[in-house]
This record gives sequence, C-alpha cells and structure tokens, in this order.
Amino acid sequence: MSLYHISSELNSIIDVILDGGADSPEAQQALDEHLAGLDTALESKAESYAGFIRELELRSAARKSEADRIKALAQADAALADRLKAALKGAMESTGRLKIDLPNFKLSVSAVGGKQSMLIESEAALPDEYVILVRQPNKDAVRSALEAGKTVPGCSLLPRGTALRIR
Repeated sequence: MSLYHISSELNSIIDVILDGGADSPEAQQALDEHLAGLDTALESKAESYAGFIRELELRSAARKSEADRIKALAQADAALADRLKAALKGAMESTGRLKIDLPNFKLSVSAVGGKQSMLIESEAALPDEYVILVRQPNKDAVRSALEAGKTVPGCSLLPRGTALRIR
C-alpha cells in the first residue's frame, strides 16, 4: 500500500467520523479495526521512508565530501598551472623572446585587452557624480517593527513552515 493510499484512507475515515457515520458500536468497532490496520501500515511505510531518507542523506554527505576533495585538487592544479605560466612568461620577457614557435605550441606574450585596470585609493574622496547609491531594505529593522505589531507598507511576516525530523 502506498503512502498516498494510506493517507487518503486515513483522511476518508476521519471524514466519515466527523460526518457522524460512526454512530453505532459495530460501525465504530469496524472503523477502529480498519484504522489500527492503517496505522500499522503507515508506521511500516514511515520506517521504510525514514531508512531510505537517512541512506540518501549519508550518500549525499559522502558525495559532497568527495566533490570537495576533487575541487581542492582542481584548485591546486590550476594554481600550479598559473605559477608555471607566470614563470614562463617572466623568462620570455626577461630574454626578450616574446614569441616562440614550437612543434606543439605557439607561445606569445601580448598586451591584455578589455578595459584598462584602475585603482581607487579613496572612495570617500570621490565626487558625488562618480558614486552610485544603492537603496537596500534594512530587513532586521523591518522584522523588528512587524514583530512589534507595527505596519510597514509592502511588508508582512510569513507563517513559519514545518519540517520533518528523523532521529
């Protein structure tokens, strides 16, 4: 029996009870027996779900750990390649050989394109025409005001969600 089917049957039984369909002792006993069977099925299904969820969480953590390890190796390779590239460029510049044709590679030292780099030594010294002001909400102040019962136009507190905890 699927989790959906169990939930649907439990909800149907609750609806019957709420609609007054379980007035007689026989009907109540039949509903109780059926409900107990569904309860057992739900617990069994929940046990399977919880075990599978735990397995997926552990597998996810192991894969994340392996991904972090591989990412660190990739970063180390990239850093070494950058250092070797800088050393080769320095050697080419110091010898004046800005182009080297090799059987498998063509090396050249050239000027970098794109926008020219610049240095802003003091942002405070910049005139207003060179500064962009960004309007940004102060979320902590808005939350505090709403929690205190104040009205803040365009803002409201959302209901808290729920979470399943598996221990």
